[in-house]
Amino acid sequence: MPNSLAAGITLIALVSVFFSLFFLITPLVGQLMSSISTIDFPALGDELSQPLNNFNAMLHKWFPALDPTFRVEGVFVNQFENMVNVGVITEIFNSLASIIIEFGLAVFVIIFITYFFIKEENMFNDMVLALFPGKYVNNVSRALSSINKLLARYFIGITLETILITTINSLALHFIGGVSLSLAIAVSFLAGVLNVIPYIGPLTGGAFGTVMAFVEYGVNTPGASSFIVLVILIFVITHLIDIFVFQPFIYSNSVKAHPLEIFIVILIAGSIAGIIGMLVAIPAYTVIRVFAREFLSHFKLVQKLTDNI
Repeated sequence: MPNSLAAGITLIALVSVFFSLFFLITPLVGQLMSSISTIDFPALGDELSQPLNNFNAMLHKWFPALDPTFRVEGVFVNQFENMVNVGVITEIFNSLASIIIEFGLAVFVIIFITYFFIKEENMFNDMVLALFPGKYVNNVSRALSSINKLLARYFIGITLETILITTINSLALHFIGGVSLSLAIAVSFLAGVLNVIPYIGPLTGGAFGTVMAFVEYGVNTPGASSFIVLVILIFVITHLIDIFVFQPFIYSNSVKAHPLEIFIVILIAGSIAGIIGMLVAIPAYTVIRVFAREFLSHFKLVQKLTDNI
């Protein structure tokens, strides 16, 4: 098969997956908006008032220094008002057109560049090798080969982690929470994909999944507050399993680094560059380790950090 045809088929497959995910999520958002419009908010307030009163009383008991007028729901209301004030909404609509244009341009550029990288598989390596003097070509070639293998293992690990999170959440939401299987799979898959983004991803996926499950259950159905707690617990427990079981095992085995080493790298990257830093921490650290092994192997620290590569 010609390289150009193979590259085209691969690219079409990737784009198809992207649009499939988009069309999977869009109906859920529409269903959410439709369901929210039918909510009887006074009845919902009555349903949640007693649990909130109990929770506020518990907070005041545990933290006597709290202001007597403090209520936890007031914090959420204030934050929500700050996020949806008229100025913010106007700014979003004003910039919506430019966002769409920039997003479309970015997608086109990514597809265009990806096509040629797939078609000419050695193009990237040749570009990197051209930056180094001839005497370092063998070292750089070995480094690039190791990086390709390790990053492939890493992204396979990320995919496995997404599948595991989707499976656990789907089964728990359906068999324990009583959520319909189709909705359980959809929101669990979204939570699994978003889980790749540190901190914000699991929170966003869990919040969206909880709201969708809550709407399907029936906002004004008796026992709705207990159902919310159950769904939140499912997402929290799955996230804890991911943090303490999946991530240390998958990340450390995929890039051949100690779990504590991975944890420290993510913390440092987060303190330097925030969420983006944490997102690229492991791939970047993998690249640095491999090049350090090739060019700085005479240092004991480098030998210790790269002895498993």
